[in-house]
Amino acid sequence: MPESTARSGGTWQLWLALYVACSMVVGLVVSLLVLRSGVGTADVVLAGGGGFATSFALCLALPAAVRELKRQG
Repeated sequence: MPESTARSGGTWQLWLALYVACSMVVGLVVSLLVLRSGVGTADVVLAGGGGFATSFALCLALPAAVRELKRQG
């Protein structure tokens, strides 16, 4: 394992936990907003899961984007 990866292993796990927690909050908020519109349970779960997945994907893409911007600048 490269030395830089070994040193940041604990930090990466912490960031991953933060990404999951933030994505869960986004999914919950989306679910509550859709629930208030009066649709069925399946639609609420689907919307909440979509909000979670989208938010988590954006969080995972963020470090790569920042790394690329640092490399260019």
